[in-house]
Amino acid sequence: MNLRYGILVLSLILPTYNEAENLPGLLEEIEGAVGDIPFEVVVVDDDSPDRTWEVAERCARDRPYLRVLRRVGRRGLSSAVLEGFRMARGDILAVMDSDGQHDPDLLPRLYAAVQSGAALAIGSRYVPGGSVEGWARARHVASYIATGLAWLVCPRRVRDPMSGFFAVNHQLFSSLADTLRPQGFKILLEILAMIPPGTCVQEIPLVFRVRRKGKSKLSLRVEFQFVSQIVALLLRRRILAFFCVLVVLAVFFALVPRVWSLRLLYFDRAVRSNVQSSLLRFRDERGWLLSNVELQEVHRDGFRFLHRQHVRGEDPVECYLYSFTDRALRSCL
Repeated sequence: MNLRYGILVLSLILPTYNEAENLPGLLEEIEGAVGDIPFEVVVVDDDSPDRTWEVAERCARDRPYLRVLRRVGRRGLSSAVLEGFRMARGDILAVMDSDGQHDPDLLPRLYAAVQSGAALAIGSRYVPGGSVEGWARARHVASYIATGLAWLVCPRRVRDPMSGFFAVNHQLFSSLADTLRPQGFKILLEILAMIPPGTCVQEIPLVFRVRRKGKSKLSLRVEFQFVSQIVALLLRRRILAFFCVLVVLAVFFALVPRVWSLRLLYFDRAVRSNVQSSLLRFRDERGWLLSNVELQEVHRDGFRFLHRQHVRGEDPVECYLYSFTDRALRSCL
């Protein structure tokens, strides 16, 4: 066991891709959050075009706790986390996003939970006290569907198996390392699918913050990877495999029309930028909450959306069409 001053050492893994703007400020937040906990930070960067690895190496010059791994020719959040875990020196292994959406102030609570006997501690959006900032209704619905699919493969039921902010006992990780075959972003889901029955898991409320800088990594490709991961885990665990695969495929194809109508958000950077700037302008000019806006269709010349105003009784819903060309907002009716 690796002890310093009689306290377990925390190894925090930060997987990065194009997070050069966020990393320096995040490291300062981490330093303030961990307090007296002995810790190290391992930045695992997938050879970012914005040279995040170079920013991390500069930060490491005056931060003895910081190590940097630049991965060339390899990509994927889950595999990056596994490489970071394998090179970690601590007794408690933690991972969090590098985009500012995970609050480092939760780190001491995750650390304390594992130190007190939990094999796995999860920052959870869906336990009392947890929440999500700034999500549209459609994003919430998609998250609930994904969580339901994840429960199919988890013998240990937790409220937020899709969380990207968690800490795990190094011994538990070592016992599972050879069985983990992660795909895409959801390394916690892989761990939950493989842990032995009766493993002590604790969920701690997490407020999932709005991204500060940079762009979301969520894309159609990531969604395909998630579905592939669910199917692979179902087949590996042999839990009513044939039936479950059919259920997954049915849900997936039910979502295809929705994904297709919003495809330009994933594939066209200019359209995505226009939509984002337009919604922010509606927020500032009309006082709308972005969480009350639900995109219906996106085209190169504009988009259609619903605005739901939450009031007592039935929530009134209005449909709008917006044109990028003349910046006109019209009712669908």
